[in-house]
Amino acid sequence: MAINLLELQPNKVSRDLSGYITYIYGRPKTGKTTLASQMPKALILAFEPGYRALPGVMAQDITSWSEMRQVYRELKKPEIQELYKCLVVDTIDIAADRCKKYICQQNDIEDLGDLGYGRGWTKFKEEFNEIFRGLTQLGYAVYFIGHDKEEHVDLGNGSSLTKYRPALSSSARTVIAGMSDIYGFAHEKYANQPSVLTLRCSDGTIECGGRFKYLAEEIPMSYDALTKALQEAIDKEAEENGNHYVTDEKITPVPTEKTYDFEGMKQRFTEIVGELMSANQSNGAKITEIVNTYLGKGKKVSDCNANQAEQLELILIDLEELVKTIENPAPAE
Repeated sequence: MAINLLELQPNKVSRDLSGYITYIYGRPKTGKTTLASQMPKALILAFEPGYRALPGVMAQDITSWSEMRQVYRELKKPEIQELYKCLVVDTIDIAADRCKKYICQQNDIEDLGDLGYGRGWTKFKEEFNEIFRGLTQLGYAVYFIGHDKEEHVDLGNGSSLTKYRPALSSSARTVIAGMSDIYGFAHEKYANQPSVLTLRCSDGTIECGGRFKYLAEEIPMSYDALTKALQEAIDKEAEENGNHYVTDEKITPVPTEKTYDFEGMKQRFTEIVGELMSANQSNGAKITEIVNTYLGKGKKVSDCNANQAEQLELILIDLEELVKTIENPAPAE
C-alpha cells in the first residue's frame, strides 16, 4: 500500500503500558522479579533463573542470543500475542553479554572493538533495537531487569559521594537506557522496610529518568504503583495540550517486518501492464522506464526474485499512478 501523508493523524499517548520499555535495575532482593510477576499476562525471558521462587509464573529459559531470536519469532505469532501482554527480560545484563557474543561470532572477532571504531556497538544497538523495539511495536510491554553498580566519587575535600548506576558497561548502558521509556532504580530506602523505585533524581546520585517529564521521583516497588505513576505523569502532561492526545486504548501494533505476497504482486504487474498496453502501445516505454528505475537498466520483472519484493512494490505503486493518470488526464490549460 502506498504511503499517504495526508492521512496521518496526531499521535496519542497511551496510558496503557503496552508498547513501552521499562528498565528497572537495582540491588538483589529488592523485588524486581516480584514486580514482574505482578504484571498481567507476563512472560519472563529468563537469561538467569531468578524466577524459581515465584509460584505460577510463566518463564522461558534463554541461554543464547540465537534462542532469543527464536523466541522473537514465536512472539510474532498472533496466537502467542493472545497469551502474553508483558515480556520481562531477566536480566538485561546477561542478555547484553549474549548479544555481544552473538555479534562477535557472526563476524568472527573476539571483541566488538575489533570491527573498528564504533562499528561493533552500532551493530549491537541495531540488534537490540530490532528485537526489543520490534516487540513493543507488536504491542507488548517490555521490562528490562538489571543489576546495579555503586560508585564512590572523591570530592577532593576528604569526602566522597556515592552514586548508583546500572552494572552494564558504559556503551551497553547508553544503548539500553536510551531505548527505555521509563528508567528506575530499585533499592531499600530504610532498613527492614519495603523497597522503593526511584524514577527521577535531582542531585544526580542515581541514574534514572524517562520520556515522561512528570513522573514521580519515588514510588513503592509494585506494578500497580508503577502503572499509576505513568498514568498520572501522562495525565499531567496532557493538561498542557487540552487532553486531546491521550488515550486509555492499547496502542495498535505496528508490523516490525513487512511481508509480501510476491507471486500475487507479479500477477498484479502482469494485469496492470496488460491494461496499460491495451490502452495505448506507447505506454510500453513508460513501463520500461519505471522498471529500470527500481531494478536497473535492462532488467525484467519476470527475472526478479522474492528478495526484490520491495522494489516490485515500488514498481506497482508507480504503475498504479500511471493508470490513474491515463484514466483521469489533467485538464488542458
